[in-house]
Amino acid sequence: MQNTFKKIARTVSEACRLVKEKAARFTAWQRKGVEAPALSAEPHVCLNCRESYVGNFCPRCGQSASVSRFTLRHALSKTLEVWGLGNRSLPRTLWHLIYRPGHMIGDYLEGRQAPYFPPIKMLFLVTAAFVVTQHVVAPDAMERIYDDATTRITEQKIEVSEGEEAYPLKKDFLEGMNNFIDAFDKVTDFFRQNQAIELILGHALFALVTVRVFRRSPSRPKMNLTECFFAQILIASQLMMVSIVCLVATQGSMWLDNMYCMPTWLLMLVLLYGYKQLYGFGLLRTAWYTLKVLVGWWFLMFLLLVCWMGASVVWTAICN
Repeated sequence: MQNTFKKIARTVSEACRLVKEKAARFTAWQRKGVEAPALSAEPHVCLNCRESYVGNFCPRCGQSASVSRFTLRHALSKTLEVWGLGNRSLPRTLWHLIYRPGHMIGDYLEGRQAPYFPPIKMLFLVTAAFVVTQHVVAPDAMERIYDDATTRITEQKIEVSEGEEAYPLKKDFLEGMNNFIDAFDKVTDFFRQNQAIELILGHALFALVTVRVFRRSPSRPKMNLTECFFAQILIASQLMMVSIVCLVATQGSMWLDNMYCMPTWLLMLVLLYGYKQLYGFGLLRTAWYTLKVLVGWWFLMFLLLVCWMGASVVWTAICN
């Protein structure tokens, strides 16, 4: 019996060791970024400035050594580069955002930017892909959500009766709130037509929160606001890819209570996955900080709405 227990213990120990080794190899694979192409040893003459050189780029004007006379293959390559399929590959960047988002964002912020697609341009392209998918899979999902939200807000408008003239402050307040509701309706309609801009502004608020919450990061301490902003833009592209999958899988029925076509718990998991790799905290602390980021974002949104309401009331009072 004792030998049986020893065999079980050895088997469990060996299994744990194998799992740890595989986890370590997987983590090392995630941390490994895109390797730079080998330096060409062939002599070249730059077609732009006629400089003779050895390497991949002309040292005088920077033109690539791969530039040649226009052929069908060359023209096709240049056309694909416009859509992110050249050297700064969009598919490669999106793939890295799936399996190593935090490490890829860290690489980009540290200056290894040549292999990756520009973040803001990528967000617009991914958002366009989401809109196209939405129109094909669930054409009325976005319209239904925005229309319901607009209807609920418009119903809050209060009719100012003639008797309110005797109470100028009350009248100014009611008219100011009605003006706020009208302006909010117009802004909502603008964001419905320009979802990428909505995401950029929304993640700018995320950057304001993350720069404070993750200021003592073991991996990247004291990241500045601009770095946090571009990190959030890359995370926004990652979230949009997950949204496309959720949209196709659920026909738009999971559009619940945030900017994306996913429930908030899934949004938190995606943020947790990226934040852990990017900032280097442990799992539990990263989960706590992710929750703080979401609460801080909602607080900033509430504060902005309150300030907007107050400004609308004051402006109405001044105009009257």
